[in-house]
Amino acid sequence: MDPRQERVAKNETLFREVNERVEEVTVGLAGHGEADSQLIGFICECGRDDCAEPFELSQEQYELVRKNPLHFLVVPEHEQTDVERVVERQARFLVVEKIGEGAELAVEHDPRS
Repeated sequence: MDPRQERVAKNETLFREVNERVEEVTVGLAGHGEADSQLIGFICECGRDDCAEPFELSQEQYELVRKNPLHFLVVPEHEQTDVERVVERQARFLVVEKIGEGAELAVEHDPRS
């Protein structure tokens, strides 16, 4: 695997894991069902070393993204078209799908697998 693609994939999977914990804590504090309608603050899951940009979405939106281990959440303009493609555009975030060798790492390191 290309060293840059590997670094990007590892960064993305790390931030995906961070967001999994954010959701877990938020739902635990609010209680099941109560967090469904509120916006939760997550961190951009792009592969940039210097990014920690926050954005918000509902737990329901987050769960829809997490159904596919190839999908990651990034803020607009943080997509990297050489290693992923945009599959959904929202005002506050994008859903990107890993392609190529990075897709293998995404599946391998999916916290829900």
